[in-house]
Amino acid sequence: MVTDPQAALRGLLTGRLRGHERRLGRFAESDWRRYADLLAGALLVAVRRRFVAGQDRAPVIRFVASARERYDATGRDVDPVLAEALVWAALGERPPVPHDAAAIVARTVLLLGLLEDEGLTDRELDEVLVAAAQAADDTEHGADPQQAGATVESDRQ
Repeated sequence: MVTDPQAALRGLLTGRLRGHERRLGRFAESDWRRYADLLAGALLVAVRRRFVAGQDRAPVIRFVASARERYDATGRDVDPVLAEALVWAALGERPPVPHDAAAIVARTVLLLGLLEDEGLTDRELDEVLVAAAQAADDTEHGADPQQAGATVESDRQ
């Protein structure tokens, strides 16, 4: 079953911003928590499709700069240190970053950048969203967040 948080995230990622904003406006507190978890799960999956643990830092730094340039209109909405920490956390090289407002904005910008760079088809985007929901569920049920989403990463190789 597709929940409003899932539909809102899909709307954001497919450029249907009015529907995304409309859904966000109807969110209860539990919907916001689920949306934040799905966003974190989607970022985890997308990061692992692009980067690998232990890799050189330069490609991550360049990607963060590129995503900020494309999606951070003010240049002040996304802290580059936080954004890089989110990428390294998704790769298991840093502790997880809590769901505060700054992290949610940074996750959104990074996710949009990663998915735009990949140029996913609708089917591939759906696969990422299913894997994101699985990663969010795994983390919610106490699974190691570094292992959550690992199936899509391995399926891709």
